[in-house]
Amino acid sequence: MSLRDLILHSPPQHFWLAIGLVAMAAASAFFLAFRWLHRARLIADTPTAKVRSAAQGYVELEGRAKLMDGEPIHAPLSGARCVWYSYKVERRETDHEYGRRTTRWQTIECGVSEAIFHLEDDTGRCIVDPEGAEVIPSVRLRWRGRLARPGYAPPQTRFWDSLFSSGPYRYTEHRIQPDDPLYAIGQFVSLGGPESVNLNTEVGDLLNRWKRNRAELIRRFDANGDGEIDAEEWETVRRHAEREVLESWRERTKQSEFHLMKKPDYGRPYLLSVVPQTVLTERYRRNAWFAALSFLIAGSSTAWALQLRFGSPL
Repeated sequence: MSLRDLILHSPPQHFWLAIGLVAMAAASAFFLAFRWLHRARLIADTPTAKVRSAAQGYVELEGRAKLMDGEPIHAPLSGARCVWYSYKVERRETDHEYGRRTTRWQTIECGVSEAIFHLEDDTGRCIVDPEGAEVIPSVRLRWRGRLARPGYAPPQTRFWDSLFSSGPYRYTEHRIQPDDPLYAIGQFVSLGGPESVNLNTEVGDLLNRWKRNRAELIRRFDANGDGEIDAEEWETVRRHAEREVLESWRERTKQSEFHLMKKPDYGRPYLLSVVPQTVLTERYRRNAWFAALSFLIAGSSTAWALQLRFGSPL
């Protein structure tokens, strides 16, 4: 049966379901085209600033990702040292319904690092708060295994590696490594003056105070209820301490010595990327053109199907 016959003779519920899906695809493509084009123009039109001379407000910076002094950040699945990570663990599940066997991947654990780190250029350092950022990492891994927590990761994974690896668990891990080139566009604010104490000193002091009240520490942060603070829960403790110190800085001083890059207000994009801004601009423009083309194809297909079915244009 030809496509024309399907449109003319399919049951009404099937026809309207298909029209609705194609119309939704067209609307999504239209939205993405404008979103990606706006991103490309924003990156191209925003001048790159230096940390030392950057103005307060929406700013674009380029430098290197650096770990802060003190306790390093480790990715939960691989244990690799990094400045930022995201991860996901999925388990393969098989269902038997109506005599049919279906297999799907169920997410059992996932997370994103919210620990702060530094962006460093040739003029100074800026604290980066990755909460709420869209991140383009340097390391992207996907592999399979037989344990819920593998404790390792291959140095790299290719398409065929992920396709033919075995095990009931599937792992995905993304990372930004120390010393990776880093492009950031977001809200730039100043936090303190020369009299301010070092960030890690304040965080360490706060953690020590929390440790003295062990019962309260366990009550707040013992997520699995085993009466102990494990490595993953300690990462949560440290993130909360960092946030309290940053909030304290904001409240007690308005001097401009320590700088912070964070998520902007009013819905502006917040982007952290190891990909240079010139490549990002071209990538967003290319995606915008593909989305615009998809919108034209889906929209014209919907109009053609309606005209063919009902004999009159929209």
